[in-house]
Amino acid sequence: MLSSLIDVLVACALIPAVQSTAIPRSSRLLNRGNIEQAVITPQGFPVPNPTESYWQVPEHRIANLRSTEELPTDHTFDYVIIGSGVSGAAIAMKLLDRNPELSVLMLEARKAASGASGRNGGHCRPGMWKSIKTWTEKYGEDEAVRLQKMEQDCVNDVRDFVRTNNVSSGFQDVETADLYWTKEAFDNAVKVWGFQQELEQRRPDEVAKNNRTVYSGQAARDYWGWPEILGAITFYASTQNPYLTVCAILERALKHDLNLQTNTLALNLKQLPNPAANGAKWTVTTDRGTVQAKQVVLATNGFTNAIHPGFASTGYITPDRSQVAAVHPSAETSNNTVFQRSASYPDLHSGNNYIVVRAPGDLGEGDVIYGGGKQFSPTREMGITDDSVINEDIALHLHRVGRTVYGYKNWGETTTVLKDWTGITCVSKDGLPVIGAVPGEDGLWAQVCMNGHGMAWAFRSAEALVQMMEVGEKPEWFPRAFDIERAFE
Repeated sequence: MLSSLIDVLVACALIPAVQSTAIPRSSRLLNRGNIEQAVITPQGFPVPNPTESYWQVPEHRIANLRSTEELPTDHTFDYVIIGSGVSGAAIAMKLLDRNPELSVLMLEARKAASGASGRNGGHCRPGMWKSIKTWTEKYGEDEAVRLQKMEQDCVNDVRDFVRTNNVSSGFQDVETADLYWTKEAFDNAVKVWGFQQELEQRRPDEVAKNNRTVYSGQAARDYWGWPEILGAITFYASTQNPYLTVCAILERALKHDLNLQTNTLALNLKQLPNPAANGAKWTVTTDRGTVQAKQVVLATNGFTNAIHPGFASTGYITPDRSQVAAVHPSAETSNNTVFQRSASYPDLHSGNNYIVVRAPGDLGEGDVIYGGGKQFSPTREMGITDDSVINEDIALHLHRVGRTVYGYKNWGETTTVLKDWTGITCVSKDGLPVIGAVPGEDGLWAQVCMNGHGMAWAFRSAEALVQMMEVGEKPEWFPRAFDIERAFE
């Protein structure tokens, strides 16, 4: 049966490949008074016409917000933040929560939360626990524990924010699992789980716990309801509309007078040779003018190399394109517990796929959000910064694979395709975010390269970065493995 499953999935890859290279340059039209002016978007920067994600319908009220009609080019800001995703939004909110007197300007190339944060699969999931053994071998046990706890604490922080602020983003706590199709991968996962159990027993007050349970063979198939898996390791996570959560974070910052300028493309950073009398150390040139800042924060994720050639020269971080589809099975799902969970599976040839199902009572109840499938791209979508393009081979896989993995009885005979979209993510050499003061560039900070895991890394990382910027030191709980200096060594 497993071989028949793989045959079905392979069939998705036999359709002729679609060219999936980045478009060198794009143009857009801006209205300035009665003048219509074409603006050229250089390669590597956000393109002006991205695909629309499932989460962005309907569009949020702040999508095109400009807090002031004109770009404030005559003011020196305490901070200019480039990027309005979960990193930029959380940094702005936490800066202004700490000190409402700060002047903070946020530049967003497109609509608010229009990058990866508004385009992901909807997980808020501490799924990196599987790396605990690798982290221990590489960084030592103390740092491995710190990394894992930080991830779980970040998910908890997002949950607390959503609930404390009554955010209507469909945030739901769900049972989730890593599901396995091959004996080798499952056996290795069980070894990691055993390592985690032993660590929890020795360091009960330090290790992040999540009630993980292992199911093997038929027990896994019976419990999870997927007819072909060999094993499952279950734990708890959350699902949400990530776009609405990030917009809520931005609105919290806006109440403290964040100046948000959407549809404003930051093109160039320049460090002033001597601080100006007004304290300015940096200028940021945009397609609407040049602004001044005492400090600049890059929250640019997969677009970082374009705006900061120094990052590009290190070769440490690489943009890549991720793709997601929203589909709906023909079978009735409301009373089927199989469709009240989320999951990921890393060991099929199709790549690391992940699944979120819209919970009962949500807008779009029963819709299945399916991401992954990069194995169907010859380039694995690496080095691409154009999210206006759909890779048709990946799309076909995402459309078809649901019925295969869930099984006919769960899924039904047909699949309704609701939407396909892409987003630009970022991969670092070690799979971890890059955070801190950019070496040798006074007043320039970065929180970038979330490795497709921003909802479980970024919110709490922002707390650490704000402490670095405002207090001058890292919190004890912050993973040293995230430190930006490693990228410039």
